[in-house]
Amino acid sequence: MNEIDQTSALILSHVSNSAIVHLPGRKFPAVAIQGDSLSIMLGQAKFFANFFLKENNEELYFEALDLALKLQAHLTQYEDVLEKNGMTIPYVLSVKEDRIANEWSEV
Repeated sequence: MNEIDQTSALILSHVSNSAIVHLPGRKFPAVAIQGDSLSIMLGQAKFFANFFLKENNEELYFEALDLALKLQAHLTQYEDVLEKNGMTIPYVLSVKEDRIANEWSEV
């Protein structure tokens, strides 16, 4: 296992799938979401993007696509860190195996 950064974060609150943490050097606290929960959110954003694509709603398609791409970027970083530290992902399909693409031009 690789060495994990031991910078301390203050846990202000936590529930089963998320926590409010205050990272050193940051003015405002952050929300830490479990990786499997973030993966579910990505699936939902992809569902809405596909729905709006089929409905030919360009504005909402690109809003949903933008959200999905942002979630994908967070999950990519999450998976990279887990891999670097010898850990497995807590969901079935890696985000690296199911990349999101802009399909609007195919409508």
